[in-house]
Amino acid sequence: MTTTAPDQELTIDQEYDLWKSNVPLMYDFVSETKLLWPSLTIQWLPDKDSNSTQQELIVGTHTSGEEQNYLKIASVELPSEVLDTESTNYKPAEESVEGSGDGKSSSNAVKSKIKITHKFEHDQEVTRARYAPFNSNLIATINGSGTVFLYDRSQDKESALKARFDYHKENGYGLNFSVASPGDLLSCSDDGTVAIWDVHSAKGKPTKVDRNHSDIVNEAKWHETNANLFGSVSEDKTLLLHDKRSEEPIATVTQTEAFNTLAFSKHSTNLFAAAGTDSLVYLYDLRKPATPLHSIAGHQDAITSLDFASHKDGILCSAGSDRRVLVWDLFQIGAEQPQEDADDGVPELLMMHAGHKSAINDFSCNPNIPWLMASVEEENTVQIWKPSKKLTNPYVPKDYDIHSLE
Repeated sequence: MTTTAPDQELTIDQEYDLWKSNVPLMYDFVSETKLLWPSLTIQWLPDKDSNSTQQELIVGTHTSGEEQNYLKIASVELPSEVLDTESTNYKPAEESVEGSGDGKSSSNAVKSKIKITHKFEHDQEVTRARYAPFNSNLIATINGSGTVFLYDRSQDKESALKARFDYHKENGYGLNFSVASPGDLLSCSDDGTVAIWDVHSAKGKPTKVDRNHSDIVNEAKWHETNANLFGSVSEDKTLLLHDKRSEEPIATVTQTEAFNTLAFSKHSTNLFAAAGTDSLVYLYDLRKPATPLHSIAGHQDAITSLDFASHKDGILCSAGSDRRVLVWDLFQIGAEQPQEDADDGVPELLMMHAGHKSAINDFSCNPNIPWLMASVEEENTVQIWKPSKKLTNPYVPKDYDIHSLE
């Protein structure tokens, strides 16, 4: 066993070993799989049967030109106990958490394994892939040149590619389907633009292009219920709120450092969050966005991904370059806590997932199984994990009235 002096910083491997030793306390389930190539994107696919132990994921490849790139569909078989969100008698994950490059886990506790069930040739790396909420067989992707593609995963590999949308001139990362307006798709790019596409249209041209940013646009997302409202964040240190019917932004939020990501709440109409290179998560009210409602500290490096959970109000997740995925409970903002807990973080920090050894590329909250997460890092590893029910069991909200944002 390696020991470290109290004031000596742990190596990444030592941090991983420490995390692994705490797995039985913090998780009901952990699975780790080493992919052949890095994936810059990951997303759970919805399942009509929330009691199914077989779940599917979207991943992609980034082969740096060494091999053909693919959009891939992966399947994972979960232990039946993972579906149990109520009982606290479930035996938690064992200490051993290991995986292998063929998608098989060698852990004693982890009986599941990721299998690639479908793969479709893709022009260049898949920088982001997202399914259409109105038809989860349709998957949009964007590549390193900013080209957007639309696939139908129900088709065979020769006929799965249904459309190609050309507008962006540089690398693209932002890609988001509208829930409120089926068929509307946002894309954004290093060329400083945000494009709106109608995937039902055969024209292959954007229905609108927004040019209000002066630098790289890192992400763009639709509001969850307002079909006309979307937001975008940029290296120009602004977050813009847009009405797709207007040419000018309806609101501008500025910070001293660049924004990387944003997310709209799936439960509270006026609540949204943004984060970036200063490692803070900012909460905003759509009615008064100029000043943050609250800022949350916990990350040690740039934050690159944000998302609100769909299964429970007030749950926000963030991930970034510090190799961490943090789960926040916004109802706990302002809650009193003992000094020993305060030393570990702010009261709204519900959990820190510290199992990755490199920066997080993307993460996804499972829409079918509450609290089940998937995260993928730069060094090819996918982790599927579910926090212990001892951490996630509901309790009475305190102090912070998040419902005032509805």
